[in-house]
Amino acid sequence: MTSFAEISQIVRSITYKPGWCFHLGAEAGRVFIQVAVNTLSDLTMDPTGKSEDRTPWKSGKRYLSPHMCRQEIVGAVFGLIKDAELHEVHEWFRYKGASIYNPHLDPDVLVEVARRRSSFNVRENAMSMVEG
Repeated sequence: MTSFAEISQIVRSITYKPGWCFHLGAEAGRVFIQVAVNTLSDLTMDPTGKSEDRTPWKSGKRYLSPHMCRQEIVGAVFGLIKDAELHEVHEWFRYKGASIYNPHLDPDVLVEVARRRSSFNVRENAMSMVEG
């Protein structure tokens, strides 16, 4: 089994962009890791443009098994980074000025859009694999 101290040593060996660090903690005996981003990162800017303030944030928690090997622990941190970056891509991407992939959109509102036949835009032969 991998101890908290061993996991901590592995996590302390990981670096990423300026302003990014990794928080290791435990709840009810379960070890978790989080990405923490401070105001040195441009990802603390408001994607809506409503504010010039920078806001530090943390990712969701990823719980670690005490049976994980070093590669699995490093991979879990790498996965958290990818998830956090993809979340930001979804927040910052705009089409016609709208954040159409925003992860904070209300799923009940999206249900209404998805139920309208007129919301779909596909090629006639999209399912046939026939070109031309």
